[in-house]
Amino acid sequence: MRIRLIALVGVVLLALLASVAVDPSTPGTGENPAPERLYSPEETGSHLWPYTSRTRSIEGRTLAINVVVRADPEELRTALVDRSDGNWTEVEGDDAGAVGGDDAGAVGDDDAVGIGASPWRPARGAARYTYVAPDRNAAGTWVRAEYQLGTGAYLGRRIHIRVYPAPGSDWNAIQAHAEYWDWFRLRHTVTGIRPGAQFIERDLRDEPFVDRVAREYHGYHGGGSDGWTTTIEFAAPLALVGAVAVGHRRDWLGGRWSPADVALPVALAGVLLGVRSLGLAVESAVPAADPRIFAAGLYPVIAFGPPALVVWLASDRPPERTAAVAGGGLGTGVVLDLLGVGVREVPVRLALHRFALCCALGLFALGIARGDRRIAGAGALAWLLALAGPLSGYV
Repeated sequence: MRIRLIALVGVVLLALLASVAVDPSTPGTGENPAPERLYSPEETGSHLWPYTSRTRSIEGRTLAINVVVRADPEELRTALVDRSDGNWTEVEGDDAGAVGGDDAGAVGDDDAVGIGASPWRPARGAARYTYVAPDRNAAGTWVRAEYQLGTGAYLGRRIHIRVYPAPGSDWNAIQAHAEYWDWFRLRHTVTGIRPGAQFIERDLRDEPFVDRVAREYHGYHGGGSDGWTTTIEFAAPLALVGAVAVGHRRDWLGGRWSPADVALPVALAGVLLGVRSLGLAVESAVPAADPRIFAAGLYPVIAFGPPALVVWLASDRPPERTAAVAGGGLGTGVVLDLLGVGVREVPVRLALHRFALCCALGLFALGIARGDRRIAGAGALAWLLALAGPLSGYV
């Protein structure tokens, strides 16, 4: 029994340490990108560092730039935000919706007509920068995202984009990614950049003002990139009218089960799903309010609800079984919550962190079921540390 307890505590600590140790960012080696780390998007006449950064330095590198749009910056903004208000003229000719050569994937439609409604809305997010240079060996400029847009629910899953108009040029770099609101981190967690680029492709490829959609291979990996960039080209300015706008298994699980054994995991999973559902409902009901206000109000339910349920439902229950169903119930809630918002891929560090949370709650449930304050205290401390890690930016 003591060996299993020590092993459980060890698993909690190892999972917590591993979730902190897996760093999502890749540090650079200098302030500005080296010339060989720049590439020239097709027909732009400029060079781009194909990443974004938290600061005006490659040391803060985060996600990769994955879309380049060759268009006047204001025309692009109109297309994304107010496309139905622009008096667009249909693109004619065989080049509409064409794709590039062997290094491009076909994603266009020659027969598209009409202007669809825009799915994009203004979005909130931290400041990010990218680097643009007129020539590979010339001094460049750190460019801050001019605006951010999103589609989806702030407290659910959304596609989030940051748009970087190139200084003095008619092209724009876009960083697009899929993310979901993580109640344990109280901020969004990125699940991948490919879905972001694919969503923009689907959104714009059938619009008559889009001349060409293709994919261009630049070969730079990292930041979620596989070396490919989606390139979108708008029609020539003359084709646009009015476009500018703002062995122990039996001991653990055997024996007679009671409703309390089932109620605990169901209640724990229900807490996570209920908070997500309530957050989405309130956000939808009060769209003008800052969703972070609702997040702050609901977070205490996430933080203190599971331990409170354990105290209520785990007392005087079979200890090992209770520990298993408590951790399993929370884990089930985590998985169902992710599936509910459409997340299919989770970064390793986050998977390890959620595993640590489940183990910490299981340890707490073990102590409550046994009436052992030391074990319960260790589980409560592990739970608090697991909550503090993401809030402090370590996960």
